[in-house]
Amino acid sequence: MSGRTNWLAYGCAILVLLDAFFIPDIRISSQLPAFQLTDFLLPIIGLLLYPKLPQVRKEWWFIWIALFAGYMLLPMLINGRIKQWNDYFELYRFIKLGVIFLLFRFTQSKQLYPLIVGSFMLLLLINVLHLYNVFNINELLTYTYGDSIHFKLFGQDSLGNPAVKRMLGTMGNPNTNALLFLFFTVYFLPIEKKRAHWALCYTALFMVFLCQSRTSLLAAGIVILAILILTKKDGIKAGVWKGVSCIGLYVLATMIATSFFKYTSYSNSLMDGSALYSTSLRSRWESWTILWDMIKTKPLFGFAPYKSYFTAHQLYAENEYLLIWWRYGIFGLLFYLGIFLLPFWELFRRKLDTNSVKAMIMISVMLIAALTNNPLTERTISVLFVFILASGLPKSKEHEKTLAHWQ
Repeated sequence: MSGRTNWLAYGCAILVLLDAFFIPDIRISSQLPAFQLTDFLLPIIGLLLYPKLPQVRKEWWFIWIALFAGYMLLPMLINGRIKQWNDYFELYRFIKLGVIFLLFRFTQSKQLYPLIVGSFMLLLLINVLHLYNVFNINELLTYTYGDSIHFKLFGQDSLGNPAVKRMLGTMGNPNTNALLFLFFTVYFLPIEKKRAHWALCYTALFMVFLCQSRTSLLAAGIVILAILILTKKDGIKAGVWKGVSCIGLYVLATMIATSFFKYTSYSNSLMDGSALYSTSLRSRWESWTILWDMIKTKPLFGFAPYKSYFTAHQLYAENEYLLIWWRYGIFGLLFYLGIFLLPFWELFRRKLDTNSVKAMIMISVMLIAALTNNPLTERTISVLFVFILASGLPKSKEHEKTLAHWQ
């Protein structure tokens, strides 16, 4: 039974990661939300975890997620939405995230390394083909991953004129695609100073720059700073070389995205301050103002998930802090912040190792990304965040024995 459990656990972990990287949404009916392969794996994962229930009860991050999901019922009850079934999908989303966390906690992340490297190489190929539309691949990507406005306007401005290219890949969104490659940048951080890790990390960072995401550029700055700090023992000369290399990658990526500086890059607008006057930021400010004005009327418990409100008003939160506060009130926001800050403090106060350092950096990336995006409610990024977090949080001796038993 141990061997079979091991095979099933790693099989599920592999499929969950592949689902995050490549597998598109599954739509059964227009009346139902999109499903993912992971949704159909959850019963199997639950059965695998059931014998480990005593250890599961000690996984405080999972308990925190479960408490948050339970608290969501209170705003729904207060706002008279307890019978609105589509709101329950938000509760389910967080519970699913907690179950995925447990799956990764009880599997050895090192054994998934070849899968992640292989997935990265394939995503690298897909994104390069997409950037130049080789073999007309963009039509296939649009058909497979959704006919979003970003695919329609790829390499064009809102008027249809040629403009900077913001790499979309399998995510269909440049900001999400940048976060995807930031995950790889963090995962391949050359803490152990392996040449392969340097090559993979710098390649992933280059892909982040090609996505031309302003917020992810700030997050990338945190990652670069972490690289310099973690490898400071290599000396000042090596540190200068690493800094110059990162700048060179940024310039090269900007040159490619702008067709040799023919068009204004998104990342340059952050440097010269013009981003403050961009249409993108103005539309965000308008949405944030609407949400903030509503938050002030119900600051404690919010308006409940109420997903239909955003659909009906064609409103996009584009700030996860405001989104959570609007939906679940100030107490919900505290629950949300605890998802990141509690494990960060837990990691900070303990002896750091490779996995814990990566988890702390990924938490920082998520907190920055949440300023202008919704990373924890984005299905791919949330799964990858949970994977790094599950690998980085310390394990008890009893937990280690369970891991050994599953091998």
